[in-house]
Amino acid sequence: MSAKVKYMAYEFVVKGEYTPVRNKFEEIIREIQDEMKPEYTFQFSLIGSGRKKLITKEIGSNKGFDFDYNLSLKKVAKGYDSAKIIRENFFKIIQKIGKKYGYQTKDNKNAITIKLIDHEKSSIVHSCDFGIVEDVLDDQENQSQKIIIRDKNASSPTYLWNERPRSRNYSFKLSNIEAAGLWEALKFEYLKLKNNNKDIEKKSYQLFIESINNVYNKYDWEN
Repeated sequence: MSAKVKYMAYEFVVKGEYTPVRNKFEEIIREIQDEMKPEYTFQFSLIGSGRKKLITKEIGSNKGFDFDYNLSLKKVAKGYDSAKIIRENFFKIIQKIGKKYGYQTKDNKNAITIKLIDHEKSSIVHSCDFGIVEDVLDDQENQSQKIIIRDKNASSPTYLWNERPRSRNYSFKLSNIEAAGLWEALKFEYLKLKNNNKDIEKKSYQLFIESINNVYNKYDWEN
């Protein structure tokens, strides 16, 4: 007999609930920027569904909602530039500042995560993933992005740069969807993918890009 698959049901978080949390996360990030200088400078950006204000949470669960930010490196001092040193230094500072705000910090595969825990209810109120990335231009000026990941199969903590797949024409497709009045269709598709996702390693921003591609590919944009 095959094991039963647990399906999750998600709903959108209202603006009044997520806005103060987003503001707090960005306050934390600015403190991280100050602490990391002069060895590191970086810019930050909210990515995926959170950037378009489509924040979700699982109905009736203890997981809360989450945000995803890219911390895009701009300057790295000599001697501080290996993937291991960068990731460990960021973890140390994020943990230090997060603790001041009541957050627990965890080192995950693709990101450093901070979580606000409600110990009485044994639940996660909300969380935030910080991906440490670098934008790269090749000789033909084609842009790609690298992200520091943790190799969980290694016997000791091992970090390496990994090229992050980019969605082709992501912004172009999203602009066309919005201009064509298909925003509600996109919201529906995104929620559907969230509800049917069985890959625990897949992040919200990845599902959001999938939903954009799915909606865009349903229509003939040549006419």
